[in-house]
Amino acid sequence: MKFLNIILNQKKMGLLIVLSIFNFIQISGQSDKDLDCKIKPGDLPKFQAALNDAKLHYYTNQGKTKLDLKKAEEQCNTDYFFVEKGKMILISPGQKSDRTEIRQEKDLDLSSKSAMHLIATFENVPDARMNKGVTIGQIHNDTKGVKRPLLRVEIAGGSEIRVVFTESYLKNEGDVENDFFTSFSEKDKIECIIEILGNGDEVAVAIKNLAKNKTRVITYSVSDLWKTMDGNFYFKAGAYTQVAGPRTKVSYDQFAFIYK
Repeated sequence: MKFLNIILNQKKMGLLIVLSIFNFIQISGQSDKDLDCKIKPGDLPKFQAALNDAKLHYYTNQGKTKLDLKKAEEQCNTDYFFVEKGKMILISPGQKSDRTEIRQEKDLDLSSKSAMHLIATFENVPDARMNKGVTIGQIHNDTKGVKRPLLRVEIAGGSEIRVVFTESYLKNEGDVENDFFTSFSEKDKIECIIEILGNGDEVAVAIKNLAKNKTRVITYSVSDLWKTMDGNFYFKAGAYTQVAGPRTKVSYDQFAFIYK
């Protein structure tokens, strides 16, 4: 409830509905890693709806080799996507530009409220460079010509969680906001909500480091340039390594897409 009280004090935020829904989710148990995938992540009720609305991306060979797995709810692979102790586990291949991602299969509009909510623990996060690390969540757009996400949540340098917000969908153009949200230590559990507020102009991010009891919420105004891509936004989450390093492991307690 502490997270709810903080969010209630924020202006323009519509995240209360998202968090109150999850107060009623029960976490099912699983004693060990399912080594033969008899239970898939999509078999667990708390993940079914999100995976039904998503596909799984698995990039290897420094992002050059791609598996585009259309039905995420049917996927299980003990190397990178499986169930362990009732959690959905996702593991990155570990090289620069490699990734394992849950990619929402929706075309979202800025005038309709929607959100992605997750609670997860992050391990083996790259720390070789202080300004780079691993991307864990995004608002992206699949219009032709879009070269980068509108918004990216990342763990940088293995020590802090940041949000990068862009004015332009073209690389190296427009202003870029790079905001510190919370410090991070190995195996910290993070709650994150990324929301399209539904007013046609704004998106928001709320991040709480549950291990450190630190929370920050920021609302961002979407530029007119990005608005020309309206109707083609979507959420992504996972482990997208920005530098070569360890195979980042994400253990999800909760994961969902929310629609108005």
